[in-house]
Amino acid sequence: MGVVVGFVWWALTRRPGDWLVGEPVVTSTSMYPIARDGVFAVLTGLLGLAAGLLVAVRPGPRPLVTFVAALVGALAGALLAAGLGSSLPPTPTDDPAHVTLLAWAVLLVQAFAVAAVVASISLVRAVLDLSR
Repeated sequence: MGVVVGFVWWALTRRPGDWLVGEPVVTSTSMYPIARDGVFAVLTGLLGLAAGLLVAVRPGPRPLVTFVAALVGALAGALLAAGLGSSLPPTPTDDPAHVTLLAWAVLLVQAFAVAAVVASISLVRAVLDLSR
């Protein structure tokens, strides 16, 4: 999924429209990096929520191994998406249309979303089991 997210991220933010960076009066190329980081965070966050839900609903015979594998996969997928999106044209880094991450912390959004969903569902299950 990292390849798909990387390509979608690049396609959405290569030349971001007004809907992504703000009103036409405020829009300038200086807003592009903020919009790119935000779109990356949203895309990987949604994927992380879906992966976390899948891990929580179908943990398999060894749930801890499944959870750790999901976290590692989330980090690897986010790195792959960032690398792919940054390597697609245009390649000159001084071009405002060059897609790259500035806030590297957004690479952790997908793994955080996986962990948050799994922790939330596990907590609800534990509370329900205690109340029975």
